[in-house]
Amino acid sequence: MPALPSPRLLMGVFAKAENFGRIADTPFGVGYQLQDLAVAVSFFGHHVYFGYQQAVLVLAHESQVSFDEPDHPANPSLLNKIYAIDQQFSQSPP
Repeated sequence: MPALPSPRLLMGVFAKAENFGRIADTPFGVGYQLQDLAVAVSFFGHHVYFGYQQAVLVLAHESQVSFDEPDHPANPSLLNKIYAIDQQFSQSPP
């Protein structure tokens, strides 16, 4: 399984979903969706949720990254999706 992303990378992916994705109702509340990755901030703003294929990664208190279900079979796919979006939307135009 790929390594857990850093909080900085996750916040960058959240910004990319906000800028390039669409507003969407997610399992975590209103947020954004980009290439089937759902992202949202908790009601009080203490958690940021990243969901894909029913796997959930949580960024809490600006530095703690963990899976909602550590043994979920889709966790590697979620990580791959996060890294892919980071790469795809970080490339400079030619």
